[in-house]
Amino acid sequence: MKRILPVLFLAAAVLLTGCGSSGHARPSGPPTTTVTPSRADTDLADRYRKAGGDTDVYGIDHAKNAKGTIVLRVWTRRKNYDKNFDGFAAKLASFLTREGIHLNQGYVLNVYSSDGTRLHNYDTTPEGNP
Repeated sequence: MKRILPVLFLAAAVLLTGCGSSGHARPSGPPTTTVTPSRADTDLADRYRKAGGDTDVYGIDHAKNAKGTIVLRVWTRRKNYDKNFDGFAAKLASFLTREGIHLNQGYVLNVYSSDGTRLHNYDTTPEGNP
Protein backbone atom coordinates (compact mmCIF):
# COMPACT_ATOMS: atom_id res chain seq x y z
CA MET A 1 0.00 0.00 0.00
CA LYS A 2 2.87 2.39 0.78
CA ARG A 3 4.23 1.93 -2.74
CA ILE A 4 0.95 2.57 -4.52
CA LEU A 5 0.15 5.92 -2.84
CA PRO A 6 3.01 7.85 -4.50
CA VAL A 7 2.01 6.37 -7.86
CA LEU A 8 -1.61 7.43 -7.34
CA PHE A 9 -0.57 10.95 -6.36
CA LEU A 10 1.67 11.21 -9.40
CA ALA A 11 -1.10 9.95 -11.70
CA ALA A 12 -3.56 12.43 -10.20
CA ALA A 13 -1.08 15.28 -10.64
CA VAL A 14 -0.53 14.37 -14.29
CA LEU A 15 -4.26 14.17 -14.97
CA LEU A 16 -4.96 17.49 -13.30
CA THR A 17 -2.23 19.51 -15.01
CA GLY A 18 -2.95 21.75 -17.96
CA CYS A 19 -2.69 25.36 -18.95
CA GLY A 20 -5.09 28.22 -18.83
CA SER A 21 -7.13 29.07 -15.81
CA SER A 22 -10.22 27.27 -17.03
CA GLY A 23 -8.63 23.81 -17.03
CA HIS A 24 -9.61 23.02 -20.61
CA ALA A 25 -6.14 21.95 -21.69
CA ARG A 26 -5.64 18.49 -23.13
CA PRO A 27 -2.38 17.53 -24.84
CA SER A 28 -3.11 16.95 -28.52
CA GLY A 29 -0.03 18.13 -30.28
CA PRO A 30 3.68 17.89 -29.93
CA PRO A 31 5.25 19.71 -26.97
CA THR A 32 7.63 21.29 -29.48
CA THR A 33 7.46 21.95 -33.18
CA THR A 34 10.13 22.26 -35.82
CA VAL A 35 7.57 23.45 -38.34
CA THR A 36 7.70 27.13 -39.19
CA PRO A 37 4.73 29.12 -40.43
CA SER A 38 4.03 29.01 -44.16
CA ARG A 39 3.39 32.13 -46.22
CA ALA A 40 -0.37 31.58 -45.82
CA ASP A 41 0.12 31.28 -42.03
CA THR A 42 2.05 34.56 -41.86
CA ASP A 43 -0.51 36.28 -44.10
CA LEU A 44 -3.32 35.20 -41.75
CA ALA A 45 -1.29 36.45 -38.78
CA ASP A 46 -0.76 39.80 -40.57
CA ARG A 47 -4.53 40.18 -40.97
CA TYR A 48 -5.03 39.21 -37.31
CA ARG A 49 -2.58 41.87 -36.13
CA LYS A 50 -4.13 44.51 -38.42
CA ALA A 51 -7.53 43.65 -36.90
CA GLY A 52 -6.18 44.50 -33.44
CA GLY A 53 -4.78 41.10 -32.46
CA ASP A 54 -1.64 40.41 -30.47
CA THR A 55 1.32 42.08 -32.17
CA ASP A 56 3.66 39.21 -31.17
CA VAL A 57 1.75 36.61 -33.23
CA TYR A 58 3.56 35.92 -36.50
CA GLY A 59 1.91 32.73 -37.73
CA ILE A 60 -1.57 31.15 -37.56
CA ASP A 61 -2.37 27.76 -39.08
CA HIS A 62 -5.67 25.89 -39.04
CA ALA A 63 -6.46 22.36 -40.19
CA LYS A 64 -8.82 19.54 -39.34
CA ASN A 65 -7.40 16.46 -37.64
CA ALA A 66 -8.50 12.87 -38.35
CA LYS A 67 -11.56 13.32 -36.10
CA GLY A 68 -12.65 16.47 -37.95
CA THR A 69 -11.65 18.81 -35.12
CA ILE A 70 -10.12 22.15 -36.05
CA VAL A 71 -6.56 22.33 -34.73
CA LEU A 72 -5.05 25.79 -34.58
CA ARG A 73 -1.30 26.41 -34.40
CA VAL A 74 -0.14 29.87 -33.42
CA TRP A 75 3.46 31.05 -33.43
CA THR A 76 4.35 33.96 -31.16
CA ARG A 77 7.39 35.92 -30.08
CA ARG A 78 6.10 35.91 -26.51
CA LYS A 79 7.55 33.66 -23.85
CA ASN A 80 4.17 33.14 -22.14
CA TYR A 81 0.51 34.16 -22.02
CA ASP A 82 0.06 33.57 -18.31
CA LYS A 83 -1.76 36.81 -17.54
CA ASN A 84 -4.67 36.71 -19.99
CA PHE A 85 -4.65 33.54 -22.07
CA ASP A 86 -8.44 33.23 -22.07
CA GLY A 87 -8.76 36.75 -23.49
CA PHE A 88 -6.15 35.97 -26.14
CA ALA A 89 -7.95 32.75 -27.13
CA ALA A 90 -11.34 34.50 -27.30
CA LYS A 91 -10.01 37.35 -29.46
CA LEU A 92 -8.28 34.88 -31.79
CA ALA A 93 -11.43 32.75 -32.12
CA SER A 94 -13.52 35.83 -32.87
CA PHE A 95 -11.08 36.92 -35.59
CA LEU A 96 -10.95 33.45 -37.16
CA THR A 97 -14.75 33.22 -37.18
CA ARG A 98 -14.89 36.54 -39.06
CA GLU A 99 -12.36 35.02 -41.50
CA GLY A 100 -14.86 32.23 -42.20
CA ILE A 101 -13.27 29.49 -40.12
CA HIS A 102 -16.03 27.56 -38.37
CA LEU A 103 -15.20 26.97 -34.72
CA ASN A 104 -18.73 26.27 -33.48
CA GLN A 105 -17.89 22.59 -32.79
CA GLY A 106 -14.91 23.61 -30.69
CA TYR A 107 -11.22 23.65 -31.51
CA VAL A 108 -7.81 22.78 -30.15
CA LEU A 109 -5.35 25.66 -29.89
CA ASN A 110 -1.60 25.04 -29.64
CA VAL A 111 0.53 28.14 -29.09
CA TYR A 112 4.26 27.89 -29.80
CA SER A 113 7.07 30.28 -28.94
CA SER A 114 9.60 31.31 -31.56
CA ASP A 115 11.96 28.53 -30.40
CA GLY A 116 9.25 25.90 -31.04
CA THR A 117 8.28 25.24 -27.42
CA ARG A 118 4.55 24.73 -26.88
CA LEU A 119 3.35 27.41 -24.47
CA HIS A 120 -0.31 26.41 -24.31
CA ASN A 121 -2.66 23.66 -25.36
CA TYR A 122 -6.31 24.71 -25.12
CA ASP A 123 -9.16 22.35 -25.97
CA THR A 124 -12.70 23.71 -26.38
CA THR A 125 -14.20 20.60 -27.98
CA PRO A 126 -17.10 18.74 -26.33
CA GLU A 127 -14.84 15.69 -26.00
CA GLY A 128 -12.22 17.75 -24.19
CA ASN A 129 -14.80 19.32 -21.89
CA PRO A 130 -17.37 16.67 -20.91
